[in-house]
Amino acid sequence: MKVNLLKSHKFIGLTIITCMLFASNTGLAQENAVAAVPAGNLAKAAEEVPDNFIRFHMWDGSIVAGLVTLDVISIETEFGVLEVPVSRIKKLFPGLNSFPELDQKIKQLIAQLSDKDFALRETAHRELTNMGLQIREQLQNTASDGSAEQKKRLSEIKQAIEEEFEDAEENGEELQRALIRGDSIDTPEFNIVGKILQETFTINSKFGQLTVELSDVKMADRPIKEEKSAVKKTVAIASETFFQRTPVNTRIRITKGDKISIKADGVVQWTNWSTSSTPEGLTNQGQYQGIQSGTLCAKIGSSGKIFKVGKEHEGVAKESGILYLGIAIQDSYVQQNYRWTGNYNAKIRVTPAGVE
Repeated sequence: MKVNLLKSHKFIGLTIITCMLFASNTGLAQENAVAAVPAGNLAKAAEEVPDNFIRFHMWDGSIVAGLVTLDVISIETEFGVLEVPVSRIKKLFPGLNSFPELDQKIKQLIAQLSDKDFALRETAHRELTNMGLQIREQLQNTASDGSAEQKKRLSEIKQAIEEEFEDAEENGEELQRALIRGDSIDTPEFNIVGKILQETFTINSKFGQLTVELSDVKMADRPIKEEKSAVKKTVAIASETFFQRTPVNTRIRITKGDKISIKADGVVQWTNWSTSSTPEGLTNQGQYQGIQSGTLCAKIGSSGKIFKVGKEHEGVAKESGILYLGIAIQDSYVQQNYRWTGNYNAKIRVTPAGVE
């Protein structure tokens, strides 16, 4: 087993060593797995690392990994204190209440968006935008102080972050968790929000015993192997949800080979034509890409090929991406001053390949 030391970081009074282990063909030996696990090998590592192995991702970009000296992490919730076994933890996220300095900085930057100093406004705008997805929820809950300048800048920042969110989601990237007030712990069964009572963690690694403070941790994770299961969701498609406008983002990530089942019902009223349609569409009001107007359709990925759903669709995905739903309509009708009401409802089931 060869250990390649990539770099070291001065952090919270300690020299934290970030390393990668390069395993032989026989795989990671458990005694060496405690130092670090490359992100790309988490699925394999899930079967090999001890129950109390955990990786702490620090705010400076370094990773501290090893065996924590406790078996459970305590989190105080509104329903009492829960003792969560380390072995059942998927991810751990300290909330804004654990980062008072960061919380205050975000509030200060938001206030500076309406400062008299143009340079200060520009700096605040840039810093908030760069914080990206982690402040998405906080910005959504932030009210403007009333100034036109701050409203304009907040709107631009929110738009940039939403575009970042959509790009990451579309490309199948793991989304950065938005900061919330409370700490959160994810397990395979459910998520817990509250206040983590441990302020420090002691870790035994190949490089000695290290102490990590919760306030210095951006997030922590463990390689847990999870069984794939089907995704079920019901989505409403409003009467004017045309592909030439904005189709519904189902927030369901499709992987090539997944089985897709969609059953739809509902009625859309085409008021100007004194008629209505089901998800099967109309037979006498033109077509969109060879599909009759009024038909419920879908596509996989923002640039994927549109296919008919109608009242029912069963198929295997030939590509990967986010599943979108929309209504077909002849191009010439989209810009007309027509009025549509009602909606379709789609029950979606996506089953990963190999899962019954």
